[in-house]
Amino acid sequence: MRIRALGFVVAATLAIATQAPAQEQAPPRDTTTAALQARVRQRLAAVAKQRLELTDDQMRQLTAVNASYEPRRRALMTQEHEARVTVRGELQRGKQADQKRVDSAVTELFRIQRARIDLAEQEQRDLAKFMQPSQRAGYLALQEQVRRRVEQMRKRRQ
Repeated sequence: MRIRALGFVVAATLAIATQAPAQEQAPPRDTTTAALQARVRQRLAAVAKQRLELTDDQMRQLTAVNASYEPRRRALMTQEHEARVTVRGELQRGKQADQKRVDSAVTELFRIQRARIDLAEQEQRDLAKFMQPSQRAGYLALQEQVRRRVEQMRKRRQ
């Protein structure tokens, strides 16, 4: 359950925690996860607003942009996970590995990377409508900082 909760935390942190209110989101799997998600969203929204010096209107717009991109981001994360599981499973089979499945999964991983870049570029164009370039750069830095922290947490738990 903790790994599943960590997955939700990763998704929440990648959105820098400014999604739509909880009642508009899909129901959480359990109350512990919901509470954790809410705390992460609140904290990261406060950090983003303070560090990037965002106005209330900018925060509202950032919330809307994140809410619109989060389903696609999650879908890519799910697809990437599935492709990695496929590759890992086949590689564990050693010489018995299905080479076509490995090739297909590796090709899918590259497609996902391209899609992730396209999504990030599209998101940046949307953010540019209401954020200054320095705010967008700070937002990217904040996202990267969060990714690194989450990865560190994941490594410690394993």
